[in-house]
Amino acid sequence: MPLTKFKFNPGVYKEGTQYSDNNAWYDSDKMRFRGGKPEKLGGWRRISDDTFLGSCRGLHNWQDLVGTDYMAVGTNLKYYVELGGSYNDITPIRETTSAGDVTFSATTDSSTITATDTGHGALTGDFVTFSGAATLGGLITAD
Repeated sequence: MPLTKFKFNPGVYKEGTQYSDNNAWYDSDKMRFRGGKPEKLGGWRRISDDTFLGSCRGLHNWQDLVGTDYMAVGTNLKYYVELGGSYNDITPIRETTSAGDVTFSATTDSSTITATDTGHGALTGDFVTFSGAATLGGLITAD
């Protein structure tokens, strides 16, 4: 019995059933066609073990003039640049205040610390960062 060479048309045909066109691919997963022949796509790999806050809304890759790879990651909460496997938060600072504009208070036997700044303009869910040393009754020190 002689060998028969199969000739399949490149691409995936989804206009009919899998039996309606004899020489077409009907279904596929992680494959492409090169030179009219099917070829499997390479595997997936994690770009970083680091994590970021929020749901990713957009990605943008680029290289600088010396060939260093960067990837910008925009989420619903923050904006990051990935470099060397770590995500660096570059979310613009909306506002800064002077020393003494923010007061801290706490209640005995409570784990809540209240920060008060009357002109902050922040909304519920916004991120705030406190830097510098502050004390609260000599019991709490934050950096």
